[in-house]
Amino acid sequence: MKYSYEYKTSDGTRHEAAVEAPSREAAFALLRSQGIRPIKVVAADGSKANGAPVSRRFSWRVILALLVGLAVLVILVRLPPATSTAGHDALAANMLNQTRRYPIGDAAIIEKGIATGWSDVFAEEGERFFASFAIPGVRAGKRNATVEELNAALGREIAASDGDGMEARQIKAMVGGMKAEARAYIAAGGNIVEYGKRLTERQDAEIAIYERTRAELEKARETMPQDEFLSRWEEKNDQLRNLGIRLVPLD
Repeated sequence: MKYSYEYKTSDGTRHEAAVEAPSREAAFALLRSQGIRPIKVVAADGSKANGAPVSRRFSWRVILALLVGLAVLVILVRLPPATSTAGHDALAANMLNQTRRYPIGDAAIIEKGIATGWSDVFAEEGERFFASFAIPGVRAGKRNATVEELNAALGREIAASDGDGMEARQIKAMVGGMKAEARAYIAAGGNIVEYGKRLTERQDAEIAIYERTRAELEKARETMPQDEFLSRWEEKNDQLRNLGIRLVPLD
């Protein structure tokens, strides 16, 4: 169902936009999970009057349900053209529709890349900043990129070279998708500093989903028969896989 909402950007300008969600509460949760604080949310057909927003302390189950609903779009990114009329609702709809995923390949190479911000793949700090946030559910390393370095990175294109391994090719594709996302965010009225904050919020939400799933599976292992536990383990890991988040190991 489509819901209309109003919000203000950092400069105090008031905007109106729309979002698709199964309920008004879910619309609030989706917008807030993307860093948007709506002034009001009403059904586009007028079937529900505007009321008090839902509590900020909403359950992570709500976030997980929304993310899973969008998960089919996570693997293949299809960003819309960056236009000034797109608004932050376009960003909210696309923040999760990235090529971001846990990469496939040599575990040692991936672990080193996560720890270093893929410094052996990217020569510039701007790209390393994006790379630190490219893998869902993995805590980003502390980066020292300046605003100037990030803006410069947005003007550079990334291309795989003949000497790149599978892991390097994947992280380059992810960073390329994030740059396109950042350009769309800025074209819609944001700036690179705000976008960096959105990256942190998104990463924190994904980490929380992983940790909650891991805790649920640890409890299930202790309380369920083995066959039921294995079914639950497969179900929960399928949800993580659809979100691009690393899986909870069986052992």
